[in-house]
Amino acid sequence: MTTQLPAKPVPHWNLANAFTLLRVALVPLFAWLLVWRDPSLPKVAAAVFAIAAATDGLDGFVARRLHLVSGFGQTLDPIADKLLVGTALVALALDDRIPWWALVVILGREFLVSGLRIWLARRGRALPSSMLGKIKTNFQILAVLLLTLLAPENPAALIVLWISVVLTVFTGIQYFAAAIRGRAGVPWR
Repeated sequence: MTTQLPAKPVPHWNLANAFTLLRVALVPLFAWLLVWRDPSLPKVAAAVFAIAAATDGLDGFVARRLHLVSGFGQTLDPIADKLLVGTALVALALDDRIPWWALVVILGREFLVSGLRIWLARRGRALPSSMLGKIKTNFQILAVLLLTLLAPENPAALIVLWISVVLTVFTGIQYFAAAIRGRAGVPWR
């Protein structure tokens, strides 16, 4: 009979979480660039947003590659995503680039799922993003980039926005259904 050793604890302050925190730090810069009424700044804002969004994939890659996956990181990462995308969507709505109803649907779901994550974390469980949740985030990121760079009525931007809204609602239902069935969350390490 073999015994399994407990998993080595992962410190909260590590390279993977540093990329996540960089994403959070870029949010105010992006927001300022987006709401400032200089016609040359949307391209700079889109570049800052793209860099911040790229840290989303980078932090996960580093966490898996260097064995730095932790409950703290699994909780912090989606919150950083929501902060980045949520701030972008609010700024775009203030600039009349997205409809307010889309903002309410997306942010409402994000707050509810974040609340679910916090509730699970208090019970020693983490709710990592599902594959469909990651696809949803990618569509939201693409929608923000397109709506930042193109006219609000651009068909490509609107189609991507609609897809992200549908995925947002569907994945929200998916997470809560898993929580109700008792299958949500993994032990926090």
